Amino acid sequence: MGLLETQSNQREMMMVELTPSFLLEYETLDKDHQQLADIVNLVVKALDDDEAEKCEDLVAGFVKSAKAHFAKEEALLAKAGYPNVKKHQEHHKSLNTQMEHLLEFAKMAGENEMARDSLRKELVFFLMDDVITTDMDFKAFIEAKGNGGDG
Repeated sequence: MGLLETQSNQREMMMVELTPSFLLEYETLDKDHQQLADIVNLVVKALDDDEAEKCEDLVAGFVKSAKAHFAKEEALLAKAGYPNVKKHQEHHKSLNTQMEHLLEFAKMAGENEMARDSLRKELVFFLMDDVITTDMDFKAFIEAKGNGGDG
């Protein structure tokens, strides 16, 4: 899967893990990405343990963390002079609809197997979309600017 190494046990629990090749080498953003991956794993665990009622709060936390991450990332890119910062901001805005769908799936997860399956898949796709599709675009720019640390 690239971004995600998956680990399975007998219950088919899929855990996501950020692989080293997808680290930005920018501590604040990498921590954010890890936090988002950790929440995805908590949601997957809740679904696999038949505790779907936990998903609504977990996904609300995921969405809140993702929005805070996007704001932090956009500020960093603007400060660094990233030439495609507007395009990156537009991409983040395009994810708002996806976040609304995640919240809806989480609300229905306790009652509906299709919502549980959709929630599981969409969370992973969301993470892949943010970290692989867009953030890898600016990794080389940050490295070239020497902004890999947090300073």
